[in-house]
Amino acid sequence: MNPQDFSAAINRKANELKNYATNRFPSKAGNIALRFVNGNFRAQGFQGTSFKKWKPNKRGGTVLVKTGKLRAATYFTTQPGQVTIKNTMPYAKVHNEGYKGEVSVKTHTRNKYSKTKVGTGKFTKTGKERTRTMTMKTGQNSVKGHTRKINLPQRQFIPTTKSPSPVLNNAILREVARDINQIMK
Repeated sequence: MNPQDFSAAINRKANELKNYATNRFPSKAGNIALRFVNGNFRAQGFQGTSFKKWKPNKRGGTVLVKTGKLRAATYFTTQPGQVTIKNTMPYAKVHNEGYKGEVSVKTHTRNKYSKTKVGTGKFTKTGKERTRTMTMKTGQNSVKGHTRKINLPQRQFIPTTKSPSPVLNNAILREVARDINQIMK
């Protein structure tokens, strides 16, 4: 290999690395980050420097997942050479960082419900009508606006600058090293 060929090969590899760093790397890192966030939801805790399990909620069941909207709202945006993880749900930041303080509750109406048995029009062999239980609105109350104290524990699922995740950083570094080695072959 003569010096001109060597110089051309170095320039070609440099352009490949630049293209990787600005275009391909951000989307790969974003996908790794999304898998990490979904893994936190599956594990019911945050994998930072150590695994921090989320405090269980009062209703039982899976923590932070009632409808799945919070988990599904996590996405990433890319710019040349960087990736940003985002969640557009209004309560995502409060859950991720925790909150202790007062919240104002607006004036609203609260509905009252009761259960009643309603005939279905079908009969048993003995001639008795079958019934089913229906929930029906029986009234409503007006609730005045007020403030209430909230103490929401931190249940971090997205890494922040204040609380990063070495596990996520190492996963991204492993992928980058693998890709750079592939480019440099």
